[in-house]
Amino acid sequence: MPGNRRLRILICALVFNFQFSIFNSHAQKADSSRLRLTVENHHFFRNNEYAGEHVDGYTLPGFYLRPQLQWQVESRVRLSAGMHWLHYWGAHRYPSNRSYADRPLPVHSDTTTAVHLLPWVQARVDFNPTVSLILGSLESRDGHGLPQPLFDPELRYAADPEAGAQLLVQRPWMDLDLWVNWHEFIFAQSDHQERFYIGLSSRLKWEIKNSSLPTPHSSLTFYLPLYAIATHYGGESLTVYLRNHHQANYAGGLGADWTQGDLGAGLEVLALGYIQRKGSIHPYDNGWGLYPTLSFRYREAGLRLSYWHGEGFIPILGPPLFSNASANTESLTIDRNRLLTLRLDYRWRRFKACEVTFEGELLHYFPWTGDRTGYGKLERDGRTLYGFGIHVKLNPSITLLR
Repeated sequence: MPGNRRLRILICALVFNFQFSIFNSHAQKADSSRLRLTVENHHFFRNNEYAGEHVDGYTLPGFYLRPQLQWQVESRVRLSAGMHWLHYWGAHRYPSNRSYADRPLPVHSDTTTAVHLLPWVQARVDFNPTVSLILGSLESRDGHGLPQPLFDPELRYAADPEAGAQLLVQRPWMDLDLWVNWHEFIFAQSDHQERFYIGLSSRLKWEIKNSSLPTPHSSLTFYLPLYAIATHYGGESLTVYLRNHHQANYAGGLGADWTQGDLGAGLEVLALGYIQRKGSIHPYDNGWGLYPTLSFRYREAGLRLSYWHGEGFIPILGPPLFSNASANTESLTIDRNRLLTLRLDYRWRRFKACEVTFEGELLHYFPWTGDRTGYGKLERDGRTLYGFGIHVKLNPSITLLR
């Protein structure tokens, strides 16, 4: 009951803030109706050399293409419709009855298609410049701003687009992204479970004005982050052997961002949690993690250094690198999962509709102990892994009717 009470209080607070944001904002200026053709194209080549007892390595070579027509029905109402085409180079058949948000790609489907093509349809209502409601295909190009242990960055380009309902709020003192992603829909005779995700990404911000800082053209923002991902498996039409179960990841902490001209730096310290209820698909019912991250950026180059310490933690949508249960070794659990990550990236931007990104990553696992059924206690030395990628994004936009 205490958990349900806290959930009700959180929902009431979000509803109150939503209403407050709507009725205390200036109306958006009118804009002429128009029809626009936009194309989102992301070519990716990502290679992860993750050989070890935590997770297998893999390569993702391919692209997604999303052409869409955007009709500005009124100044604050927009309808978008198009297609989402995901393709992996060298793949000729795709499972057709499961989404690709879980990797490795599902292979338990007997029904396959040669092309993975999905509709992309979105209705968006901007109540004012700071509050938007979206139904249909969701906006998640930045991974909802979630930290990596909660949301795998690769899902932004190598998984099906999210679809459901989304509330976006951007105020000077707060950013809020609240959404429901309906991942698996079931009919009366479906042989799999209904599945959906509920997500929250929010920051309460306090910005120090430039006049208060010792140097001009600089800014300093402190923020309190609150993140959460919860998933539900179930459905009333299921047979008795498919039981409902729920899982959740959540995180909170402190953060700061500083910019001085072309130079920027950030620090975020998060405490994370995991909980499993009404099910036993994972070996842990609860766990925790600590995740401090230090980042620097100069113009188009960025560097990020992070440390992870997790015990009993299972990432729902995050990379299995952060899990205390092995993704490739049956029944192996890790007592303390400690990981140091160094990431470098360079974003080449010379054209309006094109961006090229080069990225490299070093990951170092510290020595660990674990348990595996039939093998007893295991001890392993530290191990250094790496990954790298190249991305080309092409996003042209053409006005067809003003």
